[in-house]
Amino acid sequence: MPDKSSSVFPAFSSRLGFILAAIGAAVGLGNVWRFPYEAGENGGGAFVLIYLIGMVLVAAPIFLCEALIGRRGRGSPPTALLRQAVEHGRSRAWRIPGLLGVIGALVLMSFYSVIAGWSLHYMLGAGAGHFTGLDADAAQSYFARLQGSPQLLLLWQGTFIMATMAIVGLGVNRGIERGMRLMMPLLALLLIGLVVYAFVAGEGRMALHYLFAPDFSAITPEVALAAVGQSLFSVSVGLGGIMMYAAYLPRGASLPGSAAYVISADTAVALLAGLAIFPIVFAHGLAPDSGPGLIFITLPLAFGEMPFGNLVGFAFCFFLFVAALTSSVALYEPMTAYLGERGVSRRLGVAVAASLSWVMGIFSVLSFNLLSDMVITPFQAITWGLNNLVLPVGALILAYFAGRLLHREATVQELGMGDGWLYRGWRLAVRWIAPGFILLLFVSNLLPESLFS
Repeated sequence: MPDKSSSVFPAFSSRLGFILAAIGAAVGLGNVWRFPYEAGENGGGAFVLIYLIGMVLVAAPIFLCEALIGRRGRGSPPTALLRQAVEHGRSRAWRIPGLLGVIGALVLMSFYSVIAGWSLHYMLGAGAGHFTGLDADAAQSYFARLQGSPQLLLLWQGTFIMATMAIVGLGVNRGIERGMRLMMPLLALLLIGLVVYAFVAGEGRMALHYLFAPDFSAITPEVALAAVGQSLFSVSVGLGGIMMYAAYLPRGASLPGSAAYVISADTAVALLAGLAIFPIVFAHGLAPDSGPGLIFITLPLAFGEMPFGNLVGFAFCFFLFVAALTSSVALYEPMTAYLGERGVSRRLGVAVAASLSWVMGIFSVLSFNLLSDMVITPFQAITWGLNNLVLPVGALILAYFAGRLLHREATVQELGMGDGWLYRGWRLAVRWIAPGFILLLFVSNLLPESLFS
């Protein structure tokens, strides 16, 4: 095990650097692509209500688990878990979940980069006026042509990966921190501008009612579990990115305060993304429950009909690209740091991480064309495995490790919020409430027909 004193990890220049980086890790396609269509498929306001509860009772406590392990361990996820396990008299095998998380982040990036590449294609298509006069059949054909071309998909996937490599390769301060200081304000301005436009040009009142006036009769076990699952997916816990960033967090910075900023910002982005999309959906008579195609098939129809639609479409797709880029950086950093602990240079480390994810991503690319006739495509297998196995199991491991294996005194010290009601609430959540929800989610996803139909 590397000695702490020999660790060459830098630190963010301030708590703001960590907060912006962690927000960037959390804010991504889960907020802009997945949240709106999940809300649309699960009853709008009913889904949002449970989602907000899940953020408070499940996602936020697990986020704190990962952050405190990272800062206390001061290393890559395998090293941080190993150091804390040894310190607390536990097995050295605890480094294995950390290593699996590092690998899981690359697997996620293998298909994440493919979807992010779609945003680049659509961004250029909107700028070139391809959405003008688009009808439903043309929108479907436009998306099908993209998916049917391995060459195009590989081009955009590779372009997105190279952009991520450029940021990570520059290092923690010159690359990640400086990049987030530029991209996060840009992301906020783009999103606010899109929301304002949507309310002016669309049906803002209908969108507000749809998202924030829940029909309590629509709350079912399936809706509740989907909402809690989305809260976990949204903050990107269990893959090592938050743990890695917390290792760079200065000692004096408040973990609970930082976590509150990150969770609040992540939630706000998801809700604002809904408010940017649903007014346009309702104004053009489109279906809010269009599923994963809501962004890439349904919205281009609206962009093609609205005034300045090509400009708005370009801005929206650029926003989607930036959101994906900020979170993809956190998927490469754990592997890069892990290799760095073993003497590999940062640039070589990120090249290794990128190469591995790109090779795995080839199977996702081919899933939409040459391998599309398979009963279960590699893309479907990877996304199902990550959503239903890797993320819930990773969250359970973090909750068990921080809530039951670390000494109470260690967690009190690291969280720095005393031993009062707030700490006791966090401990109750990570020992009982969050694991209970996650186990229900895990079981329902594995055995949906027999247990939750």
